[in-house]
Amino acid sequence: MKYWLCILLLCLTGCFNGSSEQDKIKKLEEQRIMTDTTEITVRIPSKLSDKKLEITLPRCMFGFSIKNKIIDGIVEQEAASIIFALPTLSGFPNDEEAIHQCPDFSKPVTGLGFGPLFPKPYAKKLEPGNYWLKQHSYQFRLKEKKNNQELYYIGIAGKQTMFVNKSDTNQQDFRIDFWPFDPEDINDAYPHQIDIHSILDKEFNVVYTVYSSRFLHGKYKPPVSQNYFADGLIQIYKHNESLLDHPEIVQGFVNNNNTILDYIHQHSKIID
Repeated sequence: MKYWLCILLLCLTGCFNGSSEQDKIKKLEEQRIMTDTTEITVRIPSKLSDKKLEITLPRCMFGFSIKNKIIDGIVEQEAASIIFALPTLSGFPNDEEAIHQCPDFSKPVTGLGFGPLFPKPYAKKLEPGNYWLKQHSYQFRLKEKKNNQELYYIGIAGKQTMFVNKSDTNQQDFRIDFWPFDPEDINDAYPHQIDIHSILDKEFNVVYTVYSSRFLHGKYKPPVSQNYFADGLIQIYKHNESLLDHPEIVQGFVNNNNTILDYIHQHSKIID
């Protein structure tokens, strides 16, 4: 009995040591990734054609979104993210330094998520018009219509969305997803995190979050005189108004999205 107990203890000790060694290797690999400034190219295939979106940036800026093996500086996968310090995309580039260096993963971060657009089953191309409203109409329920704009509910939790169409001043169709501020729950963080889904080069999309000044501190906190658009959205619903009555707030999101798309185009291209 003692013999088998000793054998069991030896096996368990070996397992724990092996696990500990694996943890050390994993941690070292993570540290390497977080500081690796070697440029790599991430390829994301389209679901609509043979085109691919190529994004080239330092390895560290893709964080842990790279799941496939990098071969000769190139990796292909269905989706990826670029990681920044949290304030960066809120009034882009709020943190100017963040777009030129590896993110500090010990502090709050945010990301630009990239992926392909998906056609409806058995369809070979997208329907004309705003992608999400056409492709996923079952998700949305009309709330109100005013000033040639429409506001929709998403699901049943009170979240709302506005579809902003491409125009002379707006590079791409995009949508603004938000929870209206609730004066009966002023500590709710959700209204201060606004999700943006934007078309990118016709066959791809990019997703990111814009934060109100509640999440922005120090030099990254916009002064009241700036009329920061994300804070403006909060104020609208504090006063029981509607986003449809405030085109200047929508234009703030348009300008921010245009600037983010400009940055992406500086570091990406479409290949056939």
